[in-house]
Amino acid sequence: MLINPYNLRIAISVTQLVLGIVFVLAGLRKLLAREFVPAAKALAHQSARIGQKGLKEDIGLMAQSAAHLCDSVNSLVRTSSGVGAFLIIVGTLLLASSYYIVRNA
Repeated sequence: MLINPYNLRIAISVTQLVLGIVFVLAGLRKLLAREFVPAAKALAHQSARIGQKGLKEDIGLMAQSAAHLCDSVNSLVRTSSGVGAFLIIVGTLLLASSYYIVRNA
């Protein structure tokens, strides 16, 4: 018989192993990518220039908007790191459950 309890356990374990590896690699890529760092640096530099210009001229609202935008980019970077950590945790749990299934098969 092709489908028996042992083969089903092995199939589930292999599926969890593959998904666990994919999740861990995706989480590591998300943590190590640093996609938003150049944009955040450029935005901080431009915000400083706008702030200096705001002291000479009356463009305080523009400087305030730039500061809010900089805070939003920082929040985006923190959220991206949180997603990467979550993916790594889920991947590790999948790998551990795959090991547990094979060990007790």
